[in-house]
Amino acid sequence: MSLEGLKNNWYLSAFGLFLLFANSHAQDLGNKVHQQDKVLDEKMELQHNFFDAKRFRTDLKFNSNKRILFTTLENIMPFDQKYKGTEMSLEYVIRDRLHTAIFLNQKKNYLKSMDGSEFRLSQNLSAVELTQEVVLLIGAMYYGADEVKALVQ
Repeated sequence: MSLEGLKNNWYLSAFGLFLLFANSHAQDLGNKVHQQDKVLDEKMELQHNFFDAKRFRTDLKFNSNKRILFTTLENIMPFDQKYKGTEMSLEYVIRDRLHTAIFLNQKKNYLKSMDGSEFRLSQNLSAVELTQEVVLLIGAMYYGADEVKALVQ
């Protein structure tokens, strides 16, 4: 084998080792981040202003089996209103039908999806307006579309 061929083999071997190390390091980092998220979620769920989802999506393989609505609203009572002329309360729609926890008294309104993505929501909304925005957002999601479609049935 020529000197040039040995050099190319060495570069390929070094690059392969680099990729193997980088992938292993990324997996370790991903596992650490997932563990930290789990600890934060457990602390959040113990707070008095956290209202957990009433139903969970056990059929999907995401980081979480629920969504979390972070809201600036300070009280759960405004969510007792009926949703769009139905017998369901806003709270029931969010927590049961849309598999979403409600975390009150936060700095901003946003939704954390099951895969960990965060979606900004409008600020200074009433519970009715916030619920409608959440329904529209979840309805635009691949797995959420069926949940929202089931609301009108």
